[in-house]
Amino acid sequence: MSVHAATPESFSERAAPFKLDDQYGKQHCYFFPRPTVSVLLFADREGSEQIGNWVRPLYERYQGTIDIHGVAILKGVPTFAQALVRTLIRNRIQYPVMLDWFGDMAKIYQLQPGVVNLIVLSREGGITLRVNGAPHQENLLQCFSQIDRLLYEDSATR
Repeated sequence: MSVHAATPESFSERAAPFKLDDQYGKQHCYFFPRPTVSVLLFADREGSEQIGNWVRPLYERYQGTIDIHGVAILKGVPTFAQALVRTLIRNRIQYPVMLDWFGDMAKIYQLQPGVVNLIVLSREGGITLRVNGAPHQENLLQCFSQIDRLLYEDSATR
């Protein structure tokens, strides 16, 4: 597991805008600036088992004050199997999950395979925290601290 945090002055790493469809066929556009702080959770099949353990505490703490979005890295799924995979995800997960069939997000965001990759983004698209792996007390607290700081800064400037 690795954690990398940036200070507000050093948001030199910027999130790349993207558009992806979810398992329901709805397109999601991720552009900046955004209305609020965002958390993106990227995972391949192996890493997907760790997502729920991140989403639950984030949702319980922030309930609607931040955007939390998941992206499934599905590179390698043959075209003929994509409809089946989409249906399996739709039947298993009720909230929208963006589907990256080509692995573009893994390249753009330099994701680590086999684990969940969490990225905290400022409203302007600055990558302020990266965490790879399952959540535990220390990295959850670091994630909460980073999000709380961004929310505080946003409220102070509005």
